[in-house]
Amino acid sequence: MNREKSFYGKWIVIGSLMITVFTMAIINNTTTFYMTPVCQELGFSIGAFSAAYSMAAVGATIGAILAGSMLAKLPLKAMMCIGAIGTGLSIVGLSYADKLWHFYVLLLTADLFMAFVTNVPITTMINNWYVDNRGMMTGLVFAGAGFGSIFLSPLTEWMIKSLGWHASATISGLIIIVTALPACIFLFKKSPADKGQQPYTFPEGSAAAIKAAKKAEAEKAQNAGVDMSEGFTKQEATHSRAFLWLALGLLCMGMVSSGVMVHIPNFLDELAMNAGFVISVLSIGRLIGTFSTGVIMDKLGLVKALFISTCLFIGGMVCLVFTSAQAAVLPYIMALLVGLSVCVASVAPPMLTSEIFGMKAYSSLYGLNYAIFLIGCVLGPVICGIIYEISGYNLVWLIYIVFAVGMFVFSAMGIKAGKKYRKELALKAAEKEAQQ
Repeated sequence: MNREKSFYGKWIVIGSLMITVFTMAIINNTTTFYMTPVCQELGFSIGAFSAAYSMAAVGATIGAILAGSMLAKLPLKAMMCIGAIGTGLSIVGLSYADKLWHFYVLLLTADLFMAFVTNVPITTMINNWYVDNRGMMTGLVFAGAGFGSIFLSPLTEWMIKSLGWHASATISGLIIIVTALPACIFLFKKSPADKGQQPYTFPEGSAAAIKAAKKAEAEKAQNAGVDMSEGFTKQEATHSRAFLWLALGLLCMGMVSSGVMVHIPNFLDELAMNAGFVISVLSIGRLIGTFSTGVIMDKLGLVKALFISTCLFIGGMVCLVFTSAQAAVLPYIMALLVGLSVCVASVAPPMLTSEIFGMKAYSSLYGLNYAIFLIGCVLGPVICGIIYEISGYNLVWLIYIVFAVGMFVFSAMGIKAGKKYRKELALKAAEKEAQQ
């Protein structure tokens, strides 16, 4: 479809940004502010309350799987409205909690319901609405979570100190409902067909369109004529080697994106360095990187983008290995490199899923793949902690270089195996047609 003012896809992006800027930022970046005041008021230990965040990760994993299957059975708006209301009410419910298990349940349900309104449905819509600039739009939307945290994190901290954590939780939950629910009801359409439109493509005759056409012809030859807008069924995909390689790649990606992030502040504190400024640099790098990674994926392809992210992350780990009180600049270089690299975790999982398996069973496959990625996110900090207890942080950084290499190698092998699998299916279909 040519670029035109009436193209509705822009409203899909705007609505998705309303979700990521507020809902994702509140759930992912502000709930940790409640730990200290809640423990002080209710007498919980930090260790016992920390388990609530593990429950949240469990909720996110379950939610991703459920969202993928529900989207094939429920209207998108219905599922997202359930997610918006459920997420907001779960956070409001924190203000009434006075037992430890209340926080476990509420943070679990908050992340579970958030899955119904964020990653799976949002990437499904973007993949449906955009053929070209898909990576850029995905990066732009998920950069919203980083942008939202810039002002929501200090706002939450101020509300807790000035109004109390009970009021802060109530206000945060209402912000989620007020910003997410209107977008779900009035803006979102699952596919261009719902508005009588076609997916976005570059304007006909433009340099970008000509380049995209040549790329499409090359991919068509590589894909043995299989229509990747349709892709594979869930059964075909999950029984392929490509799914196994991708699962390993996403597991490593989850560990890389979460593992060192939790431990970098503690490492810098041990060296008496200012962790706050370093994390600020990292956050800026992550915000810029989330958008730019999507653009790079559009321009250079997934494999090259993953390779660049892997090299940046390895550079960051090398900086940490050589960081000392005498090398005070290295943590800031590390922060920029790591920030620009770990953001690949926001864009790569949906792009890899659609690239390898197509769109026929995208929502259910992405829900499953994202759950695998989240398992890696849960394992990452735990593995870091175990290695640290055994041998210290230098070994942690070195082992995470291995995980980063695994992220790239396994994902690249998944893409290669997916192309081979497409050819096998095309040959089987041709043989079957010849026999008839």
